[in-house]
Amino acid sequence: MKKTVILAAIISFFLYGEAFPEEFKIGMEGWEFRPPTIKIHTGDTVTWINDDDTTHNMAFDDTALGGPTKEDPYKIKVGREFSWTFKEAGEFSYYCKLHHDQDMVGKVIVEEGK
Repeated sequence: MKKTVILAAIISFFLYGEAFPEEFKIGMEGWEFRPPTIKIHTGDTVTWINDDDTTHNMAFDDTALGGPTKEDPYKIKVGREFSWTFKEAGEFSYYCKLHHDQDMVGKVIVEEGK
């Protein structure tokens, strides 16, 4: 009986418990973010990967996030990456400051947890 209750509790947790955070990847190549817009949930992580043959950087428009900004963008060298975990819901625009004139921009849409 005790084993059945414990097993039922474990199964219930996996079926109805909180979903685990996910990681999403965005490539940087040819002055584009790929994909340019993604939709995630709070607690998820986005990783920007520089697949290009030139250095890029990444900055958020929203300085309230506490992440890289236009005054202090995060440099992502060739073959390197940068990750950010989103803790609040909202729409967060970002761009490559080095290639902003070439319209290298993107957006992360964050919805409340699953």
